[in-house]
Amino acid sequence: MNTSLRILVGAAVVSGLSITLTGCNASPYAASVNSQVIKETALNSELRSWAGNADYVTGYDSANASTSGGSGATVAGSGPGTYNSSWVSEVLGSIIEADVIHQHLAAIGKLPGQAFMDAARSVSETSGPEWVDFPAAFRQTLVERLADRAAATPTSATLASLQQTYQQYIQYFFVQVCVLQSAATTQAAARGITSSGAVNGAHVCYDQTQLENYPAAYRSAVIGLAVGGVSQPIPTNVGFQVVKVVSRQEQGLTPAVESVLSAVLNSSEGVPETSLIQLIKAARVKVNPAYGTWSSSAGVTPPQLST
Repeated sequence: MNTSLRILVGAAVVSGLSITLTGCNASPYAASVNSQVIKETALNSELRSWAGNADYVTGYDSANASTSGGSGATVAGSGPGTYNSSWVSEVLGSIIEADVIHQHLAAIGKLPGQAFMDAARSVSETSGPEWVDFPAAFRQTLVERLADRAAATPTSATLASLQQTYQQYIQYFFVQVCVLQSAATTQAAARGITSSGAVNGAHVCYDQTQLENYPAAYRSAVIGLAVGGVSQPIPTNVGFQVVKVVSRQEQGLTPAVESVLSAVLNSSEGVPETSLIQLIKAARVKVNPAYGTWSSSAGVTPPQLST
């Protein structure tokens, strides 16, 4: 289910324009939603976060390659230091949509709680290595947006599809995992610990966010082990580690998990969310003409080339 990062930025129509990242502009806003301003600095920061993730950029460009039947959209623009205006407009459109949803939930007093945040982070983590290559603050932003989207839409995916998807990625749906970890200077010594199962070093517990800060090999070992499981030797810069999972606090297929999974599955399958469509239609949105024009049905359309 590598769709969680694609909810906000998907395929785009190629435009010939390029947009240069700016630090200052005569117009300080990129857009406004119900009179709340989205600053250009906020848009620029988000563009840097997306474009700074090489795996994301490769995946986006590949998914939209004309040789694969796509639109030919890319992240980069035609000149050095520029972004393709269609991609920029798409990112801005996703920020606008997220603001519409968040404002609505805040107004009705139904902002998602911790269970939705945990579920949204678990689903996001299934995206693979590219997820942890985003800055931590931006990862949190994406988690909050996905939780908002799930909280704002009814759970409509079939129970069978929710159960199947949950079981496929069940290892990611934890709240806390605790391990014993032992260090060894040689691989042979580490293998001995693994084979004996005598992992008697430090006892450490991680929540989802904390575990994201560890190297991929360590993270994969911990996430992939059931309670009582012992890892193979994990290389470190000073030798090897072996971990044994001693406890896991699972989320289960809770209503929050079902809601987040439903939001992702519907988005990946192109299922229209009527409640979101109505919210977006009702929103008062204004876009800086430098970035294009807005319509509730098409989102942000890039500015046209001058003739």
